[in-house]
Amino acid sequence: MTLIQSISLACTLASATFSAASDVSKTILPDNVMLCQPSAGCTNQTLFGRTYKVIATPRYVVMVSVSTEGEYTRADVSIANNTGLPLSLTPDDFRVEVVSPKPRVLLYIPPAQLKDIPPPPSVPAAAQTEEAPKPEGTASTAEASSAPVAPNSATPDIDALYAAAKKKAALREAADKAAAQQNLAAVEIQPNAVTRGRVYFERDKHAHQINVVLPIAGVVFEFPYAAKP
Repeated sequence: MTLIQSISLACTLASATFSAASDVSKTILPDNVMLCQPSAGCTNQTLFGRTYKVIATPRYVVMVSVSTEGEYTRADVSIANNTGLPLSLTPDDFRVEVVSPKPRVLLYIPPAQLKDIPPPPSVPAAAQTEEAPKPEGTASTAEASSAPVAPNSATPDIDALYAAAKKKAALREAADKAAAQQNLAAVEIQPNAVTRGRVYFERDKHAHQINVVLPIAGVVFEFPYAAKP
């Protein structure tokens, strides 16, 4: 083999090695990055009329739904803390990364700086402390303790109890929906609790592909979306 042939072969091998390394770097993610894709167990869920992408881990369940509102990119976010410790969270850490055609970072916009965005609806008080209506003819606790027990006590009104439970569930759903429409603020999520809210970012009207990036407790949750004009 001549010297020129040897140099050519070495260049070919080096090029192939570099190409393979480049391909690997594009597909292998760091251990602390969770990318929402079907092969990684990412699912979809409809909540309050919106479709969310869901990444579920033993510690956290993170959900994101993306839309455009005015001149902003809006992300509806839901985060469940399944750990035994409180989780400090702030939307200041969140961002949107434009993948194509030109990479750039779209920053978080605080609520005070939003323009032409209607205020979120008020959150109704949930009926967690409401007592179910007592069936007609049922005495209060104090009255029951002092009254003699009748041999044939009245049968509880099952329909009334069912209606009360249904009303309570409807009030809770309305409260949860209104809470999800609030602007997400810095918060400490208690163990086994959920927080929801809207987060606004800058918008790139020319973006084709974006990633919503949520760093949470040392783990980076990434949600890819095809940007809509």
